[in-house]
Amino acid sequence: MTPIVVFEVIGIAAVIVVAAAIGLPYLVSSRRNRKFGTHGFVQHSRLTCPKCHGVFDYSWYPGMAFTAVRLGPGRYMACPLCHHWSYFRIWDAPPPPTTPAT
Repeated sequence: MTPIVVFEVIGIAAVIVVAAAIGLPYLVSSRRNRKFGTHGFVQHSRLTCPKCHGVFDYSWYPGMAFTAVRLGPGRYMACPLCHHWSYFRIWDAPPPPTTPAT
């Protein structure tokens, strides 16, 4: 194979990887009956800490984690109230209640 063909194959593979990285969170979210709200990919969950039993709202992106470790349907992260690390199931948590626009 010539170098030009190799670079074309690598370019096509890179486009496929980028498209999968963008489309996979959307597919996972839609398969789990989550709808993309007015904030795009940002999802919101109301979580309860298993250690301090505090309730807090958590905003997150499907398929991404900047401040937590993704583990299946949940995240291992620090509670913003007690600062202890715990496992939170963010996919199963209900979204926080919305206030009507005035």
